[in-house]
Amino acid sequence: MKSVKWLAALPVIAFFSGGWLTGHMPTFVLGMPFLMVWNVAWLVLTSLIMVAIARSEGDLDAAPHAGDAR
Repeated sequence: MKSVKWLAALPVIAFFSGGWLTGHMPTFVLGMPFLMVWNVAWLVLTSLIMVAIARSEGDLDAAPHAGDAR
């Protein structure tokens, strides 16, 4: 299975790019400051990314099967 742990870097990059984007985007989006909308959106996206990473790894805490050679 492909490693999706690199996705964990996206929220960090998004956090640091939000301030730069503030200078290039409209002041208000949906009646809220752009940076607030950006941070709230990435709060939700970070949770979804972490769920995707956890599901891709499977159940790592499960007891090994009797046939596993460890």
